[in-house]
Amino acid sequence: GVDQTRGWFFTLHAIAVMLRDQVAFKNVISNGLVLDKSGNKMSKRKGNVVNPFDALTQYGPDLVRWYMIENSPPWDNLKFDFDGLVEVQRRFFGTLQNTYSFFALYANIDGFVKDELNTVSTAQLSHLDRWIISKLQTLIVEVTKAYDDYEPTRAARAIQEFVNDQLSNWYVRLNRKRFWKGDMSEDKKAAYETLYECLMVTAQLMSPI
Repeated sequence: GVDQTRGWFFTLHAIAVMLRDQVAFKNVISNGLVLDKSGNKMSKRKGNVVNPFDALTQYGPDLVRWYMIENSPPWDNLKFDFDGLVEVQRRFFGTLQNTYSFFALYANIDGFVKDELNTVSTAQLSHLDRWIISKLQTLIVEVTKAYDDYEPTRAARAIQEFVNDQLSNWYVRLNRKRFWKGDMSEDKKAAYETLYECLMVTAQLMSPI
């Protein structure tokens, strides 16, 4: 934490130099303070303390962790607001869950199973398939660079934008009829494989957070 800079950061370096003639660590992320929604330091005396276990019980650790990372960089102070948790739950996690539920519903009806040895060729992909795959590849590059630069907030916001604006609002919405078709044509299979790839890669990119 930022309040431990002198007592922890400098002390470990001083000890390491005295004992081993080297620094204690080369990279470190210093966390900011978690403030109340008005920007005041939490205090039992003021009665503005948020019980983390209550938040975890009510919303789950994944949502709370995502809210805290997406809201602001870890080294900045965070104004913790339960309304923000509700917004993330509705705007991002709800959208992601609905997208997965849409895929799972029709994949189960059609008995779709991804077969890595028998995939639809690139030439048979629609323009929308190629477009979303291109966006997915751009996301991979952007998120990987953000993680390498110790910028988890930038990574989280990029993932959120991809899911909300590109995958859900555009790709799924414009391709619904392809999943509704009765027979498992190559075009329908291409839609399944494309959406499957987007969901799997998104989950992998989210996992460090």
